[in-house]
Amino acid sequence: DSVQVREFSSLNNYYAVLLLPTAWQYEWMEAFLHILGREELIFSDYENNAGKKGYSRVGGCYYSCKMAVLEALAREKKQAGAIVLREAYPGYVPLGVFNVRENVRNAMLQPAQEFESMKTALQYISARLELPIKRFIEKSDLLQEQMRSRQTTLSCFS
Repeated sequence: DSVQVREFSSLNNYYAVLLLPTAWQYEWMEAFLHILGREELIFSDYENNAGKKGYSRVGGCYYSCKMAVLEALAREKKQAGAIVLREAYPGYVPLGVFNVRENVRNAMLQPAQEFESMKTALQYISARLELPIKRFIEKSDLLQEQMRSRQTTLSCFS
């Protein structure tokens, strides 16, 4: 079972969808880089295969992204865990949750990059991010859980 990455860039945003060979679990992480000044903000929320209790603390983008990923997995007759990373860059204009949904749909239509491990998949994504991948890992619940279960440490991504 391989780890897949699908990605798409549009309108000063980069999206990476990390598909894990696991039961359904989902995490949405978004970083806003220098949109209003020098800030670098990361927001995230997740659910395991038991589902989500309560409304997401990051709002509607969480659900629009989840819908786009689940549509693609259903179309492909696949089950996977999904961790989605987004970076928004200077010049980004907030266009609403439809923007996230459509960009993630586009990402899921791209050919999958296949990797033998989560570590190599994260290294691939890291080369495309402006923020160090370590910053996403520190904010993530599912990535940290997956790394613990595979005995990967943050020092692998220095």
